[in-house]
Amino acid sequence: MLLKEISYVRPHSIDEAVALLNSYPEAGILAGGQSLINVLKMRIGAYSTLVDISALEELKQIRDSAEFISIGAATTYDDIIHSPVVMVSRPILAETAFRIADQQVRNRGTIGGNCCYNDPTCHFPPLLTAMGATMQVYGSDGMREMSAEEFFVGYYQTALASGQILAGIRIPKPKRPYGDAFVPLSVGGTDVLNAVTVTAHVELDEPGTLTAVRVVATGVAPQPLRMTSVEDFVHGQTGQFSDLAGAVATFDMSSLEPPSDVHASGLYRRRMVPVLARRALKMALEQVRRGYRE
Repeated sequence: MLLKEISYVRPHSIDEAVALLNSYPEAGILAGGQSLINVLKMRIGAYSTLVDISALEELKQIRDSAEFISIGAATTYDDIIHSPVVMVSRPILAETAFRIADQQVRNRGTIGGNCCYNDPTCHFPPLLTAMGATMQVYGSDGMREMSAEEFFVGYYQTALASGQILAGIRIPKPKRPYGDAFVPLSVGGTDVLNAVTVTAHVELDEPGTLTAVRVVATGVAPQPLRMTSVEDFVHGQTGQFSDLAGAVATFDMSSLEPPSDVHASGLYRRRMVPVLARRALKMALEQVRRGYRE
């Protein structure tokens, strides 16, 4: 299906981009366009004007500091994959980006677009939630920050208000041994579409106990869902903790109401959550124990 006629503007700064969003009625943001163009072609959504931010270098930087990695929202998956900063400090970001679709998509698709689209099959919303990321939102009143949990609010919905742009994402750098895991249930043997995903993050403090535990499921709720009862069960355990089944059993799976579609039934999705949660926790704990993420 052909794209409907639409206006196109290309700002030279983030301030100009915000001004254009507030000037044009029903304007939308174009970064990589890997999902947006298909949405527009299929008439699922519509904009009268596209504001192209793909050339804004200020939104394409990966910056390193003592406490955080900061990734601009227009940074492509390929840039994340090949970033030395990412590979040294939070390699799970590169590992996850590499799983997305194919090289052509990775050359154009952006981390900000993945987050703002917030399809339940998207890779970065659950991962960033598990990593305790901070989303940096820019508007006419300047920059404000919110947690990933606050940012992802529902199916295809975020906390971005009209005239605002996701400018960047700030990801903490743990100062103690830690483990990250991204475990999807992929449709068709590839990560083009993940019916369910569970991500996990754990850290090991000096006394040798597990802390900062986060386990997040997506594809089973309107937003990335923290499995808090599982987190509470694992928190404070020793680094040799192995009762993964006991931890996952604390979560009430019957409370989940996942959708059914051509890829998987809601029942199948619900039944796969404990399986993926055990795998994600096992992977994260193995990394902690062997000091892989120090």
